[in-house]
Amino acid sequence: MLISARQCRCCGATFAQLLSLSCDRPDLCPEDFVVQDNSAILAQTGDVLTDDFCRLGDLRFVRAVLAIPLADGDGQEFILGTWANLGAEDFDAYLDLLDMQETESLGSRPAWLANAIPPDSGTPIACMLHMRPEGQYPELQISEPNHALSTLQHAGAQLEELFELLHTYGHDLASLVYDS
Repeated sequence: MLISARQCRCCGATFAQLLSLSCDRPDLCPEDFVVQDNSAILAQTGDVLTDDFCRLGDLRFVRAVLAIPLADGDGQEFILGTWANLGAEDFDAYLDLLDMQETESLGSRPAWLANAIPPDSGTPIACMLHMRPEGQYPELQISEPNHALSTLQHAGAQLEELFELLHTYGHDLASLVYDS
């Protein structure tokens, strides 16, 4: 099931592997903001949204990933492309090291998950943002031990739990699997 091609009945997208979700912007960023090239974050002042960075007033965001291992999935992970809100100093340090692909030297930084997962789930979630090598997106680890996402990150998710999460975003892949 995880490697066979299938088509989502709601959006028509074809998936050859387990679908991962990606948020196109932090939840606080207005929908009418135009996504610009990454160079705009350094070239412009004020509010800016790029493919990988966002500046809104005093808030700073970077694109990140949140990995959820699959229970009994032989090391496979479900990847959520998210945004992390981090302090201005950490944001500036990240930008300074990005071109040299040395962001890993920043280690881990406190951050907040900037997207409600699942949608309408409430207040921002405290995280640690772990920098990764060679220009990879940093990875978020949920810091709140009693939060449902933290439980999924530590225990792994059953396929049904992932289908339920995908369904909240409008993807009905469970019916494709169980109807086949």
